[in-house]
Amino acid sequence: MTAAGAMRPRLSVGLPQELDQDEPRPIAAYAIRAETLGFSGLWTLDSPPGNRTAHHPLLDGLHTLSHVAAVTQAPRLGIAVIVLPRRNPAILAKELATIDRLSRGRLTVGVGIGRVEDADTLTGMGIPADRPVRRLVEGVDVMRALWAQEEAAHDGELYHFTGVPLAPKPLQRPGPPIWFGGGVPAALERAARLGDGWIGSGSSSIGDFLKQSAAVGRELEAAGRDRSGFTIAKRVYIAVEDEPQVARQRLSAVLDAMYAWPGLGERVGVAGAPEQCVEELRRLADAGADELVLAPMYAHLAQLERLAEVKRLLRGAA
Repeated sequence: MTAAGAMRPRLSVGLPQELDQDEPRPIAAYAIRAETLGFSGLWTLDSPPGNRTAHHPLLDGLHTLSHVAAVTQAPRLGIAVIVLPRRNPAILAKELATIDRLSRGRLTVGVGIGRVEDADTLTGMGIPADRPVRRLVEGVDVMRALWAQEEAAHDGELYHFTGVPLAPKPLQRPGPPIWFGGGVPAALERAARLGDGWIGSGSSSIGDFLKQSAAVGRELEAAGRDRSGFTIAKRVYIAVEDEPQVARQRLSAVLDAMYAWPGLGERVGVAGAPEQCVEELRRLADAGADELVLAPMYAHLAQLERLAEVKRLLRGAA
C-alpha cells in the first residue's frame, strides 16, 4: 500500500454485546451515534460454546449486526471472527446472505478456527471438535459456492453436494469479503492464500501485529497476490481517560475477566489520554493496517465520544 494509505487507516468501532439491566436500546443508540461521528464500520465478536469467552454474557455477534443494520445506513458491518469449524457452513451462508441483504451490502465476514478448550463437551453437544483447519477451509469454499453459483456444488472431504440453490444471494457479488483471523504462521499463510483480508485479534499485542502483518505481506508476495486488493486490519481493545492509570485499570478489569486471562489487558490494551492512544495507533497504521477496529469495553457511549477525539487527532496527524 502507499505511504499515504498507511497514514490514514479506516477507523471502525466494536459494538456493545452486553445488556445493561436487560435493556437493548443502548446498542442501537451506540450504532447511530458511531455513524454520526463518521466511523467506517461496526464490528462484533463471535463467542460460541467452547470459546474462551463463552462464560461471559455476550450477545450473539450476527444477531447484533442484524439489529444495527436496521438503524444505520453507511458503516460496514463486520464480525471477527466466526469460529467456522463449529458452524454448518450452508446454514451460515444463508444467515450471512440475509444480513448482507438487510444491510444493503455492507457485510464483512471474519473467520477462524478458534481454540478447543473442552473437546468432550463440544462433541457431547453435537458440535465438531475434530479437523478444525479442514472444516475452516472447506467451510469457506462451501459458502462461496452457495453465494456465487445458481445451483451450487462442492466435492470435498467433509461436504459433498450438487444442485443446491441459495436465495436470495448476498447483495455483494460474488459474496461478502472474507477475512481470516489467526496469528500463527500457518494461519497467516492461509489468510494470504485464501482470504480477502486478515484481521489481527484484539487479544494480541501491537508487537504481535507488527510481526504478523509483515509475515502476511511476505506470504502475499509468495502467493503472487496484489497487496492493494487485500485488507490488513486489527481489533484494538481501547480505553480513553485523562488519567492513564484509570484507563488501564478499567480496561484490564473487563478484559482479564472476559478472557479468564490475568494480565491480558495490560499486555494488549491501548489505554490512556487521547494523545497517548494516538501514538500507539500510529504504530499500527505505520505497520500497514488498512482498518483499525477500536473496541471500548465499558461505558460504551461515553467512550465512543472519547474515541471521536482520538479519531480527530489521528486524522490531524496523518
